[in-house]
Amino acid sequence: MRTQFGRRGLVAGAALAVGLLAAPALQAQAPVTITFRFNDPEAPQMRAALDEFEKANPSIKVNMQRISWADMQQQYLREAATGTAPDVVHISFVQPRSFGGGKALRPLDDLIARDGAQMGVKGWNDFFARDLAEGPDGKTYAVPWTTDTFTMMYNTELFEQAGIKEFPTTWAGLRDASRQIHQRTGKAGWGFPAGSCATPSIWFYMNYYFWSDGPGWIDKDAAGKYVMGVTPEKAAEALAYYNSYITEGHNPRSNLSVCLWGAPELVEGMLTGNTAMASMPDTVAIEILTKWDQRNPGKKRPFMTAPHPGGKNGSVTNFGGRMLGISPNSKNVEQAWALIKFLTKPDPTFKHYNNYTPAQRAAIDSRAWDPELAGFPKQLANSRSWGPYATGPVPIPFMWNAVGRAAGSVFIGEKTAQVAGQELYDTISRELTRLQQR
Repeated sequence: MRTQFGRRGLVAGAALAVGLLAAPALQAQAPVTITFRFNDPEAPQMRAALDEFEKANPSIKVNMQRISWADMQQQYLREAATGTAPDVVHISFVQPRSFGGGKALRPLDDLIARDGAQMGVKGWNDFFARDLAEGPDGKTYAVPWTTDTFTMMYNTELFEQAGIKEFPTTWAGLRDASRQIHQRTGKAGWGFPAGSCATPSIWFYMNYYFWSDGPGWIDKDAAGKYVMGVTPEKAAEALAYYNSYITEGHNPRSNLSVCLWGAPELVEGMLTGNTAMASMPDTVAIEILTKWDQRNPGKKRPFMTAPHPGGKNGSVTNFGGRMLGISPNSKNVEQAWALIKFLTKPDPTFKHYNNYTPAQRAAIDSRAWDPELAGFPKQLANSRSWGPYATGPVPIPFMWNAVGRAAGSVFIGEKTAQVAGQELYDTISRELTRLQQR
């Protein structure tokens, strides 16, 4: 009896042990579902890229959530505070600092230290705008994913009709070319959006004007203190420069009602040949080329791109773009990190499923640019991050809005460039002083 009982106990114990050992293996085989919040319009293309990720990682399923950029910040911050945020979040270049400072993102330093050498094309150090991924505590809260910048697209036929052989490389030359095109063809020269709104395009163009010749609004001195870089006189000079396009008529007054760089009015102006030049990121340029091909099958594209004009610092624009972060309440950090690593590999996501530019130097060099888009890699090679704008105490949205209001007051004739320039300087200077005294 004792032997028989012992055998039954041994068999039962062995079976139990096998069951206990098998349970984790079975559990590990069960797919884990993570959520990915994606804000750009290209949802079908992104879903296709996520399908590729699932095929390569059968133990992970991805639920793609959608939201507009206008709503994403408030929605995400509410969710992060209540523990319901998506595992992976799609954010802009200027958001990691504030989100990280508010504990709304998980620090990624441990993951980057472990896997950084294998990330992207040539590792973590090859990514653009890593400084913008940091929070006030110096920790890294996001991975730069896509990048863009503004480049000038121009109509080669209108340039030829106006007798202009090369795209101008100075700000004075750009205005002369814009004026000459209008005088000789009757078309608009540089048709830039001059309207006021919360995110006006003039913010970018004024910064390019400043950076190409000197410092920007906020800079750092030798002691590391944030200081005003632009003077009231330089602010007035920039406002007068852009206003001259409007007062001379080669940027139509109708553009006072247009605020954004990708507005349909500007796209149509380029497509119809009524506008000779426009400044835009590559996504808008690709939209113009695609629509041109659809409307004019078999015809040669009358467009080229070139860097913005410059000054003593050359042509300088900003890195724009998107980043990917992990929410602080994610229960599937390794799976979320696996998705981020997959999406930062140019092949297959960028190669097959979208027209974005990876935020990596090596990836830009390896991208096959259409001949008409050759200005973009040249411009990206001379672009900069927001730097002290992003790390300093004055929020970019505050300066952005203030610049738009000041420019608008000049463009409609309410104030002179000198008055508006001084007031704009005082507004940003006061805010810098107030926030640094905290």
